Amino acid sequence: MGETTMLKKTQGIVLASMLVLLAACGKSPGTEKQTAVSNEPVTLLVTSSLSDSLDLFNQYYGNRIRAKFPNVTLNFIPKATGQNIQDLLASNQIPDLMYSKVSNMNSYVFANGLGYELTELVKKNQYDMSRFDPAYIEKVKSESPDGGLYGMPSPDMDPQVLFYNKSIFEKFGVPFPTDGMTWDDVYELAKKMTRVEGGVTYRGFSAHINVYFRDNQLSIPYLDPKQDKMYDSEKWKKMFTNLSRFYEIPNNKVAAKDEPVAFMTGNIAMMQNQLSNIVRIPENIDWDMVSMPVYKDGPKVMNQPSSTYWFISKQSKNKDISFKIIEYLLSDELQMEIARDQGGLPSIKATAELKKAFGQNVPQLKGKHIEAVFKYPLASAPPVRDKGLTVVNQGSMGTEVNKAFDKVIKDQVDVNTALREAKEKIEGLIATEKGK
Repeated sequence: MGETTMLKKTQGIVLASMLVLLAACGKSPGTEKQTAVSNEPVTLLVTSSLSDSLDLFNQYYGNRIRAKFPNVTLNFIPKATGQNIQDLLASNQIPDLMYSKVSNMNSYVFANGLGYELTELVKKNQYDMSRFDPAYIEKVKSESPDGGLYGMPSPDMDPQVLFYNKSIFEKFGVPFPTDGMTWDDVYELAKKMTRVEGGVTYRGFSAHINVYFRDNQLSIPYLDPKQDKMYDSEKWKKMFTNLSRFYEIPNNKVAAKDEPVAFMTGNIAMMQNQLSNIVRIPENIDWDMVSMPVYKDGPKVMNQPSSTYWFISKQSKNKDISFKIIEYLLSDELQMEIARDQGGLPSIKATAELKKAFGQNVPQLKGKHIEAVFKYPLASAPPVRDKGLTVVNQGSMGTEVNKAFDKVIKDQVDVNTALREAKEKIEGLIATEKGK
């Protein structure tokens, strides 16, 4: 299953995390000094790179923001044919607030000349940036054209873990996976669990391939930080060979479609995936989870953040009130609510209280091994690229890497050939951007 499809199917999940949450959050985060904002009526235009409908926005964001800021009129324009961001700009409809994944940030925010560096507003409001887990701030800076602070991070609904089907392990008398396993450990276990029995093929392992690469644990970028070319192929080769070997196990071939959710069929022993997929696991599957596998010779970390970020356009005449709304959406109280009621990994530093509350009111997490989410810290973002280098949308580069890997696991090309093809495609994207 493609990342676009996955996002569309999980978007309601992410937005639903706000329904109960925003109503409970009446205070700004921390104890920052508050800059006075006019109570005069103001209209804010809000847009998103995501596929949220007007009804969803009003239900999960708009109505709650209006209750907190009664002087604010929100005009949310959903992304649709004839009203994408380029259409809006052509008709002089400039957004005040935007929200997007980092993977689409460049094509949505920067390519359209909307990026606004937030440091001035942070200083003006004496906003405490130290409250955030540094990985979230590093992430948005690493994908910015100049390493600046252009977006503020929401809690992450998509930390990665290793899910496993308890019934299959019990059926074959194999001990369950444990926290702290390496990819090598999981590979050996996958070989043991992959078999055909009673006419049924049991796969040992499946993966969400796109996020494995995009939010990788090795902090490897698509682009070289010093030059306009794809990053070191040898380091990409390490990630390719690590994952491709699982699909070389006899009878563990990649699913014909929807590999990220193949685990939901009930015939796969283990799955590397994002936590938000718990709502997709059928009730008849007895599952649990352990920490994300780590590289034997790599950092002991989970994935990089995969949050939605809030942005203010540089053309907005309402930056102060827009920043206050962002403060409200990222308040301590809201982060606690998301952790407790929706299983969202806080973008602020996780206290013992937050960890204890995590997932308490999420039915799918009752009795599950919550500690798996907090076994390792988030991986660092890739280094900030030098100023003046060409900006390319992360999602577009990810598509080319995924296509190359797909050829490998379908025995069409070897890893070296696949990476050479990916390099050519990505450097073609660079050339296209340079020509604009």
